[in-house]
Amino acid sequence: MKDDQKTKKQLIEELNERRQRAAELEGLEEEIGQMRADYEKFTRAFIQSSVPVGITTFKEGRFVEVSDAFLRLMGRKRNEVIGHTATGIRFITEEQRRAFFYELNKKGRVENLEMKVRAKDGALIEGLFNAVMMSIKNEKYLLTVMTDITERKQVEEALRESQQQLHQITDNVPVFMNCVTAQDLRYKFVNKHFADAFGKLPEEMIGKQVKEILPEDAYLRALPYIDRARSGELIQYENIVSIHGEPHWFSIDYIPEIDDQGTVNNITVLASDTTERKRAEAEKAKLEAQNWQLQKTESLGRMAGAIAHHFNNQLGVVIGNLEMAIDDLTKSAGPIKKLTTAMEAANRAAEMSSLMLTYIGQTSDKHEPIDLSEVCLRSIPIIQPTIANNVVLKHDLPTSGPVISANANQIRQIMTNLTTNALEAIGEDGGTIHLRVKTIHQAEIPSAHRYPLGWQPQDNPYACLEVMDTGSGIKDQDVEKLYDPFFTTKFTGRGLGLPVVMGIVKAHGGAVTMESVPGQGSVFRVFFPMSGEGVIPQPDKADQLLATEGGGTVLLVEDEEMVREVAAAMLNRLGFSALEAKDGVEAVEVFRQRQDEICCVLSDLTMPHMNGWETLAALRKLVPGIPVILASGYDKVHVMAGYHPELPQVFLGKPYKLKGLSDAISQALAGKK
Repeated sequence: MKDDQKTKKQLIEELNERRQRAAELEGLEEEIGQMRADYEKFTRAFIQSSVPVGITTFKEGRFVEVSDAFLRLMGRKRNEVIGHTATGIRFITEEQRRAFFYELNKKGRVENLEMKVRAKDGALIEGLFNAVMMSIKNEKYLLTVMTDITERKQVEEALRESQQQLHQITDNVPVFMNCVTAQDLRYKFVNKHFADAFGKLPEEMIGKQVKEILPEDAYLRALPYIDRARSGELIQYENIVSIHGEPHWFSIDYIPEIDDQGTVNNITVLASDTTERKRAEAEKAKLEAQNWQLQKTESLGRMAGAIAHHFNNQLGVVIGNLEMAIDDLTKSAGPIKKLTTAMEAANRAAEMSSLMLTYIGQTSDKHEPIDLSEVCLRSIPIIQPTIANNVVLKHDLPTSGPVISANANQIRQIMTNLTTNALEAIGEDGGTIHLRVKTIHQAEIPSAHRYPLGWQPQDNPYACLEVMDTGSGIKDQDVEKLYDPFFTTKFTGRGLGLPVVMGIVKAHGGAVTMESVPGQGSVFRVFFPMSGEGVIPQPDKADQLLATEGGGTVLLVEDEEMVREVAAAMLNRLGFSALEAKDGVEAVEVFRQRQDEICCVLSDLTMPHMNGWETLAALRKLVPGIPVILASGYDKVHVMAGYHPELPQVFLGKPYKLKGLSDAISQALAGKK
């Protein structure tokens, strides 16, 4: 009985155990079913993933599974990939495989490795690879995810090419370009042209602040405009920047870059070098000023010549009558003093007229080789008495030379005028005047404040006469007017000293320059071309022609009645009779009728109908050897310039005195040219 009960108990326990195992098996089956379902879901998700992904054995590198996206990217079927290696299907090269595993071994994973892989049709695809190790049933596998970055690379390449083209353009345009941050003014971009100007590479300037690159003065001038650009204003202005040690003018544009919130983040800077344009504009302005000055000088010259001509004609009447009136009176006569004073005034007026002609370069004095130092040395005793006690006159003159072709009297006049000018500049405060003569080469002649305008030195040595003073100097606004007739900063009635110097310099083919510092003094330098001829000894007194005793008939040709009357009276005073003609036409008619008794012709130059040259030619056709004196209020050089088929024996400048007329007739009758 007991045995039966035990057996029954055991059977119940076994039955319960079986029921428990059955329940466990049922649960396990459900778990396995769930796992199978999950695996299938994972497999579908893996295979159908839009991302190219693959699983390979770690040891051999054979594909065990790949996504459909991977197959589509490679243009392959599943059986062409599963069980094969990446190098076997020529997906990657052996070199790429080694690089892949190098990264894997170094980091334990592969992160963002870029490789170009090849599809079945041979097309190259840019890929970005990430891979991790994983274990399945104690086997190691690699899970590799690939991102197709071909389009991104193409965009990047296009962008890179575009940037290269942009850099080529910006580096080759003749404009300085850069971009700076608005907040701290650091360079974000500079073109090569801008960097070259400062002797740097573009990459050396990126990140530097503007004040580290620009010279301090240019930077400080730019700051106010930069501040305006920071506020969003479009700015254009001009600045001077030192480039390689030389100042350059720039036209600069500041272009603010404004975001959607209205904030200025960056400022683009465009700068054009306008230095050459500025120089061209300055040169143009200088040429225009010179042209205006030349026109003014030419106009003043014509006016001075015309005034002097008419002035000399009238002075001839005054001086001639005064001279004859004084000659008619006894020395004890009461009016003789007044007449003598009037004669002195008329002579000074004649000198003024002569100075006007000298100003326009019309001088009749003969040029010959002279020693400039010797002439200056002989002039010092004449100048010294005019020097005030508080002024020291120093000189530095060579013992001989340089030799120039000039007129000694005119050189002395230059010295006197420049010294007088220096004395007036020194004034009552006292100072020093320094005279110097030296020889220089044409390249040493300064071009600043050089006159006459347009004068250019030739390639030969020049003699230089220098007068330097420690006076008040010359103001900048007065420099251009220094050589204008009657311009003076002293007092009315002066102002022909420097114009006369200019006229003499012109007549000698030279130039004059000036340097001055207000409050410190001035230096005038006169340059003469050197002469290769020997010096002609200068006599202390010029040989004088003896006046003729008089006798004979002179044909007097003059269109102004008063001048003609005075000239006739002077001829009578000299013992000649005068046949008068009011112009050339009448003179030819008178000469035809009475040529046998006419010993000489005195003709004016400027007349209506027939001028002096035409009259001279007409008379010489009638009597080829007839002596002729040609008189004019114009300068001899001006009158005698050009070609003339017939020349007079003598030129007689107006106004003339009895002695001058007598000497001219003596020369003409003696046959002297």
